[in-house]
Amino acid sequence: MKAIHDSIEGPFAIEEDIALYGTITGAATLRSGFRLILHGTIAGSLTVERGSRAIIHGTVAGRIFNDGGRVDLFGMADAVANSSLDAVTVIDPGAHVRGRG
Repeated sequence: MKAIHDSIEGPFAIEEDIALYGTITGAATLRSGFRLILHGTIAGSLTVERGSRAIIHGTVAGRIFNDGGRVDLFGMADAVANSSLDAVTVIDPGAHVRGRG
């Protein structure tokens, strides 16, 4: 897994396993089959494709769209939307989500 501590211009397609400690300054898409561990910030929305996994300890300033992957949310997000019957979203009781829909 690659650790990233930089600021990345979005929109950004995540096409490898990464641990992000920096910032994506726009939307991001986690491609199928890859894993993201977020300790930093995504300034836009995050789309999680089928077969991928996102572990969120940091902040997603926009909505998380789960299109069939797995999302474990421990940090913050504006909203969470499951758009597939295959989507698995686990929201920790300590997580902060403004809306779910």
